[in-house]
Amino acid sequence: MAHSPALRRLAPGLLLALLAPFAAAQVPAGYYNPVDTTNAATLRATLHALIDDHTRIPYTSGGTDTWDVLESADQNPANATQILDLYGNQVFTKQGGGNTFYNREHTWPNSYGFPNDGADNYPYTDCHQLFLCDIVYNADRGNHVFRSCSSSCDEDPTVANGGQGGGSGTYLGNSNWFSTSPAGGTWETWRGRRGDVARALFYLDVRYAGGTHGITGHAEPDLILTDNVTLITNSATGNNESVAYMGLLSTLLVWNRQDPPDAKERTRNGVVQGAQGNRNPFIDHPEWAECLFAGSCLPGQAFCFGSGIDTSHTTACPCGNAGASTNGCAHSFSALGANLTATGRTSVDNVVLRGTNVPSTSFSLFLQHDATGDQLFHDGVLCASGTLIRLRGRAAAAGAINFPDTAFAQDQTITLSQRGLVTIGSGARRFYSVWYRNASTSFCPPATANVSNGFQIVW
Repeated sequence: MAHSPALRRLAPGLLLALLAPFAAAQVPAGYYNPVDTTNAATLRATLHALIDDHTRIPYTSGGTDTWDVLESADQNPANATQILDLYGNQVFTKQGGGNTFYNREHTWPNSYGFPNDGADNYPYTDCHQLFLCDIVYNADRGNHVFRSCSSSCDEDPTVANGGQGGGSGTYLGNSNWFSTSPAGGTWETWRGRRGDVARALFYLDVRYAGGTHGITGHAEPDLILTDNVTLITNSATGNNESVAYMGLLSTLLVWNRQDPPDAKERTRNGVVQGAQGNRNPFIDHPEWAECLFAGSCLPGQAFCFGSGIDTSHTTACPCGNAGASTNGCAHSFSALGANLTATGRTSVDNVVLRGTNVPSTSFSLFLQHDATGDQLFHDGVLCASGTLIRLRGRAAAAGAINFPDTAFAQDQTITLSQRGLVTIGSGARRFYSVWYRNASTSFCPPATANVSNGFQIVW
């Protein structure tokens, strides 16, 4: 919600030396070793134990405070003297507190459960959920619930920056949309940052589980994501509450899928860790949101959909052959396109990639890359680049193909990580897809091959 910044200015360069070691996008080696991904219950318990009891940064003070941290965390990647705001995608010269351009947005409005700042109020100043934001847009957001809007809503357009944003006037576009109705209001974050917002709230749900801070002994609220708007609005009592609600959870899950973490968000995670001592695990492992909040505990996250719903990868299928919302581009045997997913756990190295809706008897090949980057690829779109490893090729049976597949002798003594030359627990990020022959010469000529959606695994 909107806040009035204190009248103070940031000393130039303050905190840069402190935060520089954490400004890289890489996860510190071994950081997630204590996490148990056996099931949703063990995942939640071990994640909470890992990220709780962080160092509280004062909201506003004469020393290091949230202004200092956020001006480093939300720094414009193209210019270290500027910040990049959350909702408008605008750049502003760094001003510090008291400026008339941007202020601090609580993605979980503090009015919902923790309105009274103080030394015992940890979520109020938690920089994983605070973002620098255009003042007018922050006021428009207010404490509206996150959910989908429509063309009848009011529009807050973005500007073009860093290859994202720009344009206005047509829903959905690259704009934010908001309304005072229905109950609880509506705020739909623009396509380029909606995943950032979702992952900030997933973090709060897991970080704050009631009880007390393990070091200071201060009581902490239990913050819970829900689709129940009555619970959300009833959290606005004017007092700090022991239990509070925010949402809509179902919308945030969709936004997490549509807008995967990018390099800017991963760098931000490191900066905040440098100040508070904890990370937002859903930036490093967005698939964990699916496990905890949707009951789908997979070892990674799908991306690069032929339907174009993944807003970080918007290259259109080459001949209008968009596939299903979770698949790659359509092929000559199916308008749905091929799907790639995975089962197993990285921690015990038993991950199996599974491609389905692949043309039966067609030659198929599992690919691994170490970077992303859209490119047209035969009849499909491949959202991967960098070093390529061809993992295994064989003919699909009944439209499906697996790797490793112990029905084949050569897969009985090899794991996915071994074949891909990846070290378990290293935090290495790899991107997988299935390439397959698409024999019809009349479908998207002249190409005769296609590719599934992508699947990202953080090892």
